[in-house]
Amino acid sequence: FTSNFQTIIFCCIGKMAAGLFSSSSSNPNSGDPSNNNDDLNSILSHYSPLIQQFSLSSVLGYCSAISAKRIGKTLAFIGGLAFVSLQALVHQGYISVDWKRIEQSVKDVVDTDQDGEFTEKDVQRYWERVKLFLTQNIPDASGFGVGFMLGLKS
Repeated sequence: FTSNFQTIIFCCIGKMAAGLFSSSSSNPNSGDPSNNNDDLNSILSHYSPLIQQFSLSSVLGYCSAISAKRIGKTLAFIGGLAFVSLQALVHQGYISVDWKRIEQSVKDVVDTDQDGEFTEKDVQRYWERVKLFLTQNIPDASGFGVGFMLGLKS
């Protein structure tokens, strides 16, 4: 896909440069249709489905990343608030929390390879699940991925 997109860009730039440096005496502002503009239009019309998919998928990826960041921050806030609230209750003596047991329960849930530890392999498996979920039935997953990464960085 990337090589096709680069080919489109280079062809468009080449056609525009050829139009700028050509020795034809036609005035582009005279209203006469220029042969170079026709070539550019034919290239763009030929590759428009590819360009549209890339653009739509990129925008969807970007928007998904922004939403994921917002949801992640909200969940982090709620988790932090819950922890501080529990610790305040523990400090006041109202409740007792077995954090070792909670830690083990969380490990059992997030440990995908059942090796007893949450490792890089587990993170990779979760990332693959997220990618599969987000890109299922999308016409251009690479454009979505580019948009998603840009959204995460913004």
